[in-house]
Amino acid sequence: MRKLLVAFVAVMAMVAVQAGEKVGVVQINWEHEYQQILKAGFLNTGAKLGVDVTIEITQMSPERTVRAAENLIAAGCKAIICAPGDISSWEAVYQLCEDAGVYLVNDGSPQEIRPKATPFIGTDSYAAGRKAAEFAAPWIQKNYPDAVTVAHLTLPLFTDCVARNKGFVETLTKLLPNTKIKFVDENGSGAREPAMTAMENLLQGNPEIQVVFGCNDDSALGAMSALLGANKDPNKTLLMGVDGTVASFEAIQAGGMFQMDAAQLPYTYAEMHMTRAVQLIRGEKKMEEFVAGGHIFMDPPAVTKDNVAQYLPDIKRYLGQ
Repeated sequence: MRKLLVAFVAVMAMVAVQAGEKVGVVQINWEHEYQQILKAGFLNTGAKLGVDVTIEITQMSPERTVRAAENLIAAGCKAIICAPGDISSWEAVYQLCEDAGVYLVNDGSPQEIRPKATPFIGTDSYAAGRKAAEFAAPWIQKNYPDAVTVAHLTLPLFTDCVARNKGFVETLTKLLPNTKIKFVDENGSGAREPAMTAMENLLQGNPEIQVVFGCNDDSALGAMSALLGANKDPNKTLLMGVDGTVASFEAIQAGGMFQMDAAQLPYTYAEMHMTRAVQLIRGEKKMEEFVAGGHIFMDPPAVTKDNVAQYLPDIKRYLGQ
């Protein structure tokens, strides 16, 4: 009887440890390939580290972001990896986690460094825009050296997209001081169908558009549909995006107007975020150590027809293709 009691106590202790090792993830959506790869990284890394992972989806709604954090805290998560809907929702989630004694990990977009949240790990979004401009500048000098109309599809509420567009516009302006650049922009909502509509609207007022930068790949791919629908010459039109999705890489590989993508590394980011969350839960690391290290901005590789074959297999593997 005593042996059974000891065994029962041991089992219950193990269950208690497992129950305490829950990590919550507040993710934007599962529609975009970037988010699908991020999800795979969270789940796979969580499984390797032996923790239970629960994911809440917000569709970039600030209200749903806060509600997701509340749900995860109520479910017993000891750490939350959060992609904020906006600055105010991040502040609300920060306060919720601080009050509940839950560790907070900053995913999605960099926020102000605070003592109770790990700093951001992810793409240097300004650099992504800068790399697109650096690719576009010689193409413009060759094809439209005197004057060019450049469209960029935006996502105004998402700080990363704002930074990408800023990096693109500022760098292109600097690199082409002798070219008259007309910039036009439209909110493409970060999704293919609204991005196609946004591009169609831009073309109505600016049929001469020669260069397009999408703040993410779905924006660029939606724009490409509109450009092809308007019979734009693929040899005289340049399209670029940011993310590193299968569809964008295959479009680059096929040749045509989609020629460059600033590729993010979502699987790597997810691994690093989940590892940090588990280290904090298990007391292997202190929050102060991560805070002292500051944000980690990773330089996105510029993927073109010359090197796309190096990147495509890994992306397909992450997606189970």
